Amino acid sequence: MEKSTTDLAKSRNILIACFGFYPQTHGVAEVAYRHALGLHQLGYRITVITRGKSSIKFPFEVVYVDQELHYQRIIKESEAEVIFVHGWSNWASEWLIELLPLRAKVVMVSHGTNFNVRLGGFRGFFWWLHQRREAWSFGKKMRLFDHYVFLANVPEPQRMSDVVWAQKHHFSSYSVIPNGARPAFMVPTERNFINEKGIQASCVLLCVSNYQPSKGQGELVQWFCEMKLPDTALVLIGSEFNRFADRLKRLAGKQLNQTVFLFEQQTEAQIHAAYRSASIFVSATLTEVQPLMLLDAMAAGVPFLCRDVGVVKELPGGVCFDSKQTFEVQLRRLVADSLWRSQLGKEGGRAIQTTYNWNKVASLYHQLITKLLDCEV
Repeated sequence: MEKSTTDLAKSRNILIACFGFYPQTHGVAEVAYRHALGLHQLGYRITVITRGKSSIKFPFEVVYVDQELHYQRIIKESEAEVIFVHGWSNWASEWLIELLPLRAKVVMVSHGTNFNVRLGGFRGFFWWLHQRREAWSFGKKMRLFDHYVFLANVPEPQRMSDVVWAQKHHFSSYSVIPNGARPAFMVPTERNFINEKGIQASCVLLCVSNYQPSKGQGELVQWFCEMKLPDTALVLIGSEFNRFADRLKRLAGKQLNQTVFLFEQQTEAQIHAAYRSASIFVSATLTEVQPLMLLDAMAAGVPFLCRDVGVVKELPGGVCFDSKQTFEVQLRRLVADSLWRSQLGKEGGRAIQTTYNWNKVASLYHQLITKLLDCEV
């Protein structure tokens, strides 16, 4: 007699190791949380190991560690049958690598690689040069894990070096499991962010990202101010203001709080409302893999315009640019063509329903666990 998903899951202990976890706001923390929650809802016994402290009561066990020996002791003493570790080149993965092989099946959940990223200028070259040791030793690391999870099967040379390696060496021990959008963003909201903030524009360009140079907000503000688009506003939302945010405000000049708006520390409900009030989501980020911010835009039915980085080109619901010139051409076309915006928004929304949602992601992780442990479904 076939066992149900829940019956199979109840007999399985799963450990998830991650360098950050909800309520932290970076992408890996969000993904690790959704990963844990989805498997918990399917009935798995979940333990998360991370750093920091939180007063939040999770429906699964979360263990906080500060020391390498404490972390490694928990790993070695764990009864988990599958261990998922999130991300390369962080304490959670590096401390675990020292213990391999383990009795449990150990899976690297890749959020992309960084060592082949080469940004412009001397600082970018120096950083790339500094990463050569990591690049030279990477092949050895790729042979240590039992399985890998990639966000896409695209051999993008800067951020997907693990996919490049796997394909070059005819390596088949990997699965492709994408990220998902925030579930709340898939439904409308009664709030109107634009009205709440007193923004007077019929077309609103939205960028949600932490304030840092690699996210490209400086180019966005500069290009937007130069374009002088009528009846159009640019709204930037970051987790908190910092020195770079101050630079952006100076760059906006007289357009600050007129056509260029910067906000910090917005709640998820406010960010949800911002997406639902936006006409176009824009990003000039210099390095990404599969940005959660674009998936949230797709969930809200908002078309996106994003630099051609990572695997963004394969996402439905938007268009890419590779230069200032193509950015301006594509943006003017999007602003002028409401039917095209609507079509792109619908394409993105359909993709969220079928592929880029956390229920689907949890189901794919369940299938992977079943495969790794040779369960009969």
